[in-house]
Amino acid sequence: MKKLGLIAGNGKFPLIFAEQARREGFSLVAVAHRGETLRAIEELIEDVTWIYVGQLGKIIRTFHRAGITEAAMAGGIQKVKFLENFRPDLRGARFLARMRSKDDDALLRGVAEELESEGIKILDSTLCLSQIVASEGVLTKRSPKATEWEDVRFGFGVAKEVGRLGIGQTIVVKKRMIVAVEALEGTDAAIERGGRLARPGFVVVKVSKPQQDLRFDVPAVGVDTVRRLHEMGGTVLAVEAGKTILLEKEALLKEAEVLGISVVALPDG
Repeated sequence: MKKLGLIAGNGKFPLIFAEQARREGFSLVAVAHRGETLRAIEELIEDVTWIYVGQLGKIIRTFHRAGITEAAMAGGIQKVKFLENFRPDLRGARFLARMRSKDDDALLRGVAEELESEGIKILDSTLCLSQIVASEGVLTKRSPKATEWEDVRFGFGVAKEVGRLGIGQTIVVKKRMIVAVEALEGTDAAIERGGRLARPGFVVVKVSKPQQDLRFDVPAVGVDTVRRLHEMGGTVLAVEAGKTILLEKEALLKEAEVLGISVVALPDG
């Protein structure tokens, strides 16, 4: 059985990754983050080491002891929690001192380089998950209305630019007006804020950053995203085809059908 390391962040993504990787015959060794990773990870993986954000040396030691030479990152670290739970070890502190940029992508690439310098190759986080990556097209029975398509296409281009600037990946649009832009708060909170301003009939667009590295931080939406959108009066969820993970895909699309939400996936360009 092939061994694989898992660096687990928050949300359901690490759990879904673990379930599918086990089905495909991998033996997993996980490093999970206190205050971020769901405790349910211990029900799926026997070998779990809990760390604080920034304990890079402990990640490397854990994987070396287990004979791990390949690993994947699944789930992010909330920036707000990053400020609360940040307790770097010596290796982590030295790494951060060398980093000129504290941008998400720069930090994650830097961590990947540190691990690879220690013989631990970082694989794409979509490994084993091709079946839940959004395919191009309208994914629900209800297709967006003409005015909603206008907002989707307008919002897609704006979201890409916002992503390029490293601000966020989600925007809320209504009548070709940008109502809210995701920053530190995350997708669901951005939807809530946008919904309060837009009132019923808005569109949510979530894309990958132009510089996105599929080894980590791949955009993901789930059942909770659809429910929050409906609660706030949204009507369409648009994502980027081939670069967005639909967590609990069947349940997500079923919930969208029940709530009258249109889910679509657009290609970049």
